[in-house]
Amino acid sequence: MTAHRRLLVALAVVALVLAACGVPRDREIGRIDKASATSAEVAAVYERYREVRNAAIELLDPKPLSTIETGPALAIDTGSFEVSQRLNDSQQQNTGAIEILDVETPRFTEYPLWYMSVARDGARGVKRVQIFERASAVDPWLLVSTPEALADTELPPIRTGSRGDAREVDATDDTGMAMSAEDAAVAYVRTLANADAPEAATIEADSFVAQMREAVVVNGGLDGVGFTQEWDSEPVQYVLRTADDGALAFVTLLRTDTYTVQDGLQVTWPDGSPQQAFLQQGIQGVGTLNYYHQVLIYLPGGNDKPRNNKPRVLGQFGGVVSGDAG
Repeated sequence: MTAHRRLLVALAVVALVLAACGVPRDREIGRIDKASATSAEVAAVYERYREVRNAAIELLDPKPLSTIETGPALAIDTGSFEVSQRLNDSQQQNTGAIEILDVETPRFTEYPLWYMSVARDGARGVKRVQIFERASAVDPWLLVSTPEALADTELPPIRTGSRGDAREVDATDDTGMAMSAEDAAVAYVRTLANADAPEAATIEADSFVAQMREAVVVNGGLDGVGFTQEWDSEPVQYVLRTADDGALAFVTLLRTDTYTVQDGLQVTWPDGSPQQAFLQQGIQGVGTLNYYHQVLIYLPGGNDKPRNNKPRVLGQFGGVVSGDAG
């Protein structure tokens, strides 16, 4: 081997040694310990959310929404935009008037990160209680849940730690409450599916349940039409501890309405309705409409106190996301 060749080999070995010095050990990869987002980050996220959403509204096109939303939240909004497209009538409203009222940021040691924001929508007279999530350090913040409450709805204060970080609660943890967030989601699903279910006595009655039951009665009363409504829920991921030792849980529900129509008959909906937009030719035979509903469930603390501590829904947002009349 020539001296020149030996020098190249030596340089290569040195380069490898130096490179190895800069590689973190496996146990250090991805380690973090911080609040999910700063106030400046939250402001930037919402500014981008507002900008992209308003552009989608102007274009009457849901495609840009995929850069600021994901999952059921995106499916609900996309369905709403598709209804507007098919009816050639924008039902969306500009988000310029939305005012952020509160932000709660849990502390994390690994991704994904998420935080809750509460915003006042003066144009629509509601509060938007939203979860934004960041899947990894290279991913953008995306809206994943967005139930809406009436503007005068009082939300329970969130418990914070010594550094001001909001306290998370595991979805299966029922400490200090009548039940866990996961159990509350199951009880609510069973209450929606069956008015006589034993779980109905464990959940506070609300207008959304009443509305869904009325829909079942109306649709079930159509001559020559069989109607069923099925409910399910996704695993609960976002739960915060409230100051009273309760919890605030974000729950996504899946609803399927099925129509079985006798031969010679047809089910149709009024012009301008979301159902008509998705099933313009109506239903002959069997057809389904699929919905997502995102609900905000408050589980009061104090399971040993002589007062009403039934979980109750404070807000809801949802809509039809697909239809099939095959």
